[in-house]
Amino acid sequence: MYWHLAEAPYEPKNLSCQKSQFMQTTEHSQQCFIAQQYCQHDFLYFNYSILSYCWLNGSIMTTLIVSGFVGYLVYNGISEVIKEYLIPSLEAVKVRFEISEIMAGVTLLAFGNGAGDVLTALVASSYPGGIDYNIGATMGAGFFLCSIGVYLITKTSKSQIKMEPVHFWRNVGFQIISIFVIMVFGVIGQISYFSSISLTVLYLILVSLVYYQERDKILKSRKDSLGERVQTVNEAKYDLEIAQKFDDMKLIYLWDKKSEMEQAAKPVKWATPLIRLNYVSGDARVKMLAKKFRSAVKLTMANLETQKQKWERLSMHEKVRAVIIYPLQMILKFTLPKPQEDQFDKNQAIIFPIPGSVFFVSVVFGFPPWWVYFLALMFGFGMSIFINTTTPSQRTPPSYFFYIQLYCILGSLVWIFFLSGLLIDFLQFWAIITELNKTFLGFSLIAMGNVLPDCITLVSLAEEGYAIMALNGIYFGQMFTNLIGFSVAFLKQNFVNSGPIKFNLFSIIDIEQNAFKLMVILAAFLNLLFTLIMVVRNHYIITKFIAKLLTIFYSVFFILSSSSAFYHAWVKK
Repeated sequence: MYWHLAEAPYEPKNLSCQKSQFMQTTEHSQQCFIAQQYCQHDFLYFNYSILSYCWLNGSIMTTLIVSGFVGYLVYNGISEVIKEYLIPSLEAVKVRFEISEIMAGVTLLAFGNGAGDVLTALVASSYPGGIDYNIGATMGAGFFLCSIGVYLITKTSKSQIKMEPVHFWRNVGFQIISIFVIMVFGVIGQISYFSSISLTVLYLILVSLVYYQERDKILKSRKDSLGERVQTVNEAKYDLEIAQKFDDMKLIYLWDKKSEMEQAAKPVKWATPLIRLNYVSGDARVKMLAKKFRSAVKLTMANLETQKQKWERLSMHEKVRAVIIYPLQMILKFTLPKPQEDQFDKNQAIIFPIPGSVFFVSVVFGFPPWWVYFLALMFGFGMSIFINTTTPSQRTPPSYFFYIQLYCILGSLVWIFFLSGLLIDFLQFWAIITELNKTFLGFSLIAMGNVLPDCITLVSLAEEGYAIMALNGIYFGQMFTNLIGFSVAFLKQNFVNSGPIKFNLFSIIDIEQNAFKLMVILAAFLNLLFTLIMVVRNHYIITKFIAKLLTIFYSVFFILSSSSAFYHAWVKK
């Protein structure tokens, strides 16, 4: 698997993958030997200790630069998969099953925003001390969003943010209950199968409560949707009558991707129902431009604004990110289908099943035997041939395109699972080298990396006047992460241990080991409790002053926890 293996001149007894073992010898060959023989079981996909002590000769600075680049790529990769593939596919499910905006927010969109955190928790549970990572990452992400995220929303919003009392109690109350339940497990001292499943049941109770509270709005939304469909059918009949009068007009002006200076007229095959056409006479030909698209029209038109966007308009960070993320975007393109109908490309659709099937079985089955790859290739070729023979044209999606979107959801989850494994490997290496507490690493690196893309989305919503929607997104997303994330991670540990797992948060004997977990859990709990008291006293108006107090509380906690982590790792030892 690796480029070379080091032969140690001697093999000391009782070696382990710890910083002290690497520091006891200055011989690079011996350090490489320890990394290869004793660190492999601490990593899932990539042994960063081999990168440092075998390939980079133990240079910590070079390792920091290289691994930092890999970490940046992994963070952006998870964000890219969620934004470009998972969320659009979930939106397709929402449209297909006519799920209301309210229910989609607490189910599909919460799943889309929390999938990365949940899968990271699931992967982390396979590592030694994985619960520490989970506590830090999950609680830390919620703590960050419920303080810094709330502050950014209040600062960006142009109007006063007043929450409905029932909604506010539901959102913040369930957050407090979810953390309280985790603390109860810590008092009990163990987490059983029943305890793990009860977290999922609690989330289902939340979904049922949302439906009960919003059922009138949901029914009204469905009636409005039905009315829009009836109106669309009537308009389509009128469009068909208009189009029949101008049947000889078979040209439509589309943006020519090959040139930004010219527009080329291209023949377009009419679809039914047709779009309403707005035509004007020209010198050489009749120009027909689409005034409004109908949902049933299968006509691809490139986004003019995207095509015209100049490189100079991008910020420096956007340029750097575009260059770094481009290779990963190409790999994603050849393993996952584009979930948007207007971006369908037959050539890409018949290619992705083959490399995609090989990659998926590698991740799911952990590099299985050759015959599993053979079956995966046969499946990929069969799927490719089927798509090729049943797709009517280059830019027209097949009638079963929804099932391709479902495939995209599964593929996105596999990609997130794989990238989460690389992320945990990255943190595992720095936990070994720096000897920092794993809960602190989860609270600082994993949590912040996962929530920063969410913060950008939330700020954008607040700028557009949807501050309350952004706040609901914070609480719904974090409730999904807390309840479902911990549920799947704990349940996996139950199956691995064939029974309950130890969780003595409040044990006096293990108080030093559990100190950081207790700090994060209690801080997140107190932050929500303070939010509840202050907002209720302020008549359910979330002001900038309240948000600033939450931010100050988070900042103080982060400084104190960081100081404590570095002290215990570098000074006390």
